Amino acid sequence: MCDEGASTSKAKPKVSTVTPAAPAEPETTGECYISRLPDEILYTIFNLLSHDQRLDCSETCRRWMDIVYSPYFQRKSKTSFSHCFGMTINSVDRKRLQRAINCEFSDCGILELFHTDLLRDQRNVLFEDPENPVPSDTTIEDFLFSGDLQLEHIQFATSFDRARDFIGKRLPMLKNLESLSFMLVPPHYGLEVNKTDPEWVIKHEKVTSFSLQTFVTSGPYRLELPSMRFFVHEIDNDWDMRALIEAKERLEELEVKLYFVKYVDTIVTLQFPELKKFSVWLVKEDDSPDPNTPGDDTTTEWFIKGMPKLEQLELRGTQMTMKLFRAVCLFGWETLTRLTVFSAQFNRSLFELIQELKNLKFLRLESCSIIDGGRLHEVNFPHLRHLELIKSHDCLRIDAGLSLIHTFKYTMDGKLAKVCRHMPLLEKFEIDFRAEHPVAEYVKKYFKHIPELAHLHHLTLSGIKTNTRPWNFCEPMPAVKHLVFRECHIARCDFKRISELFPELKVLETENSIIAYKIEPQGVDINRHFARRLKQYFPKCALVFTGGSTVEPLSTVLEMEDKNYDIKRLMDKEAGVIQIFQ
Repeated sequence: MCDEGASTSKAKPKVSTVTPAAPAEPETTGECYISRLPDEILYTIFNLLSHDQRLDCSETCRRWMDIVYSPYFQRKSKTSFSHCFGMTINSVDRKRLQRAINCEFSDCGILELFHTDLLRDQRNVLFEDPENPVPSDTTIEDFLFSGDLQLEHIQFATSFDRARDFIGKRLPMLKNLESLSFMLVPPHYGLEVNKTDPEWVIKHEKVTSFSLQTFVTSGPYRLELPSMRFFVHEIDNDWDMRALIEAKERLEELEVKLYFVKYVDTIVTLQFPELKKFSVWLVKEDDSPDPNTPGDDTTTEWFIKGMPKLEQLELRGTQMTMKLFRAVCLFGWETLTRLTVFSAQFNRSLFELIQELKNLKFLRLESCSIIDGGRLHEVNFPHLRHLELIKSHDCLRIDAGLSLIHTFKYTMDGKLAKVCRHMPLLEKFEIDFRAEHPVAEYVKKYFKHIPELAHLHHLTLSGIKTNTRPWNFCEPMPAVKHLVFRECHIARCDFKRISELFPELKVLETENSIIAYKIEPQGVDINRHFARRLKQYFPKCALVFTGGSTVEPLSTVLEMEDKNYDIKRLMDKEAGVIQIFQ
């Protein structure tokens, strides 16, 4: 197990991801000035550190260790724990679980390779702490549900039969639990779950958030979660639908994925009087019914009116999307403030109804288009401040109708000049460079207009490759205070030009990005070396590295940018495919 998934094990076969036991706790000498600071100041300092830096600090003295492993910071981290139900727990895993608050538990027993007596013995030998031995007669499930842990969120990845057999009715023993999630994958040994299996009762009095992802492998079950308000659900059978029907009166947020059309007809007959956020997706789009019958109009009108508190709606590109989109525009416009639509093709007459949503504050259209007629122009959304158009430029024309937008995300194209001209109030702007057309030509021609945005203080550049360098075609932007590179490939030498382009920058953030270098420094830690180099370019700027940000040779980065890179990795057996459906 590891915190935030940062550590790995070298044991073969791979049993779990385990970090070594923490070193002996040193006694503080009282000579360090920082150690004598009040707790509230230390909390402020530690908030500015990355997870790995906090772990390094925890080895300094006992007081720092207590702060790092306090509930405040444990709630900000996630403990990934891999073990097999039925196996005994060792002292290292016991310590990790005792201080965890958010936990992801992966049951290795769902894989036939790990379900052996030999592996059980090997694990206890590898991960037992010889200085603090614990009798190996307590199984992981007995310890997990002993009633002594402080877990508030836990996610189980296992099979339906093993969850029912090993977890069963033990969930109430997690007394502090507020959020619960199950990812139920197909069972090993070719076992099948069927209607004759015992019913599994998922019961807890305090859980408010529950997620059940079954991957079409669930069996008989029933929910007894009286405090549940947030439900993430997949409906593939009658047990799934029954669980939703029994919870509908108290739900405030619902994310549901439907696998069969027959459940569409059932769900639109339900009423959700407390629902504020609704996300729906019908997976089999080709089997969707035609929404244009009078009966459908009446049903969906009744369905939308049955959600009088609906504020947020998320739809995906199916015929069901068309039915709900029309209904919410006509009958749910008074309460709806946030709308998200994915992969939908609208008739223009239908899409025009979006202008009825006068209270809309957030709109996201991704991979959407109008199939007959041109885009809408001079739209009137008096309260709309946040707009995202991702590969959906054929829906709304960039003109004065969008002049009140403060936050905008869009896919890079030739309309950048219009954005800068018609959205003068933009404060946060994200440009996604991942597109089918040649981005480099648009960058060279239109990126020079960015400095026209006088109020822009937060700029995010997403998906940049080494052959796309927008800073080479732009003037300085002193208004920008926060710059984010998200999933970008940036050459080290480019940062000198970037520092000149943003003279008043306060925060430079890289998220899942790669810094490419030509010559590797010798005899030093490469990540620390480039962090120091960046600090030379940005002396008054806070540098934030999040996600999987790393440093790689330029040759490796260029290879990754090849569109056949993933296929090549598969052919070279550097990557594999995990089959989750049987």
